[in-house]
Amino acid sequence: MAAAAVTEELLFRGILFRILEERAGTWIALVLTAALFGLSHLFNPHATVWGALAIAIEAGAMLAAAYAATRTLWVPIGLHFGWNYAASAVFGTEVSGNNTPDGLLHSVMNGPTLLTGGDFGPEGSAYAVAFGAALTVVFLWAAHRRGRLVPRRGARTAPPSTLAP
Repeated sequence: MAAAAVTEELLFRGILFRILEERAGTWIALVLTAALFGLSHLFNPHATVWGALAIAIEAGAMLAAAYAATRTLWVPIGLHFGWNYAASAVFGTEVSGNNTPDGLLHSVMNGPTLLTGGDFGPEGSAYAVAFGAALTVVFLWAAHRRGRLVPRRGARTAPPSTLAP
C-alpha cells in the first residue's frame, strides 16, 4: 500500500499536476489529473466506469486539492496510504477492485452496489464519493484562503482595490 500511494502521488500530483498547473492553472490541472487518475483505475480488476468516476472525484480531485492547499506531497501521500491501509489491512475490504488480503477485521459488504461499492470496494460507493467531494471543497477553500490557487495563464486578474480596507 505504501508503494502504491507514493508512486501514484509522485506521478499524479508531484509531476502531472504541477506541470499542468503551471501551464493551465489549478482548476484545469485538478480536473485533468483527477480524470487521468480515475481512468488509470479502469485497468483494475472489477473496475467499472462508475468506479473510475468515483475514484476521480473522491481521490483524484481530493488529493490534488490537498496538494494545492499544502504544497507538500506528504499530505496526499499520507491520505492515500491511510485510506488504502485502513480499507485493506484493518477492515479487510477491496481497494480499487484489487484482491487484497484479509485484514484485521473481516468486513462483509451487502446492499445496493451504489452504497457498498460492490466488487470494486467501498471506493465505488456513493458515501465515499460524497465524503471525498466534501474534503475536496474543504481543501480548495483552504488553498484559496492561503492564496495557493494558480490562475490560468493569460487569465485576467482583478486590479488591486484602490479602497482602503
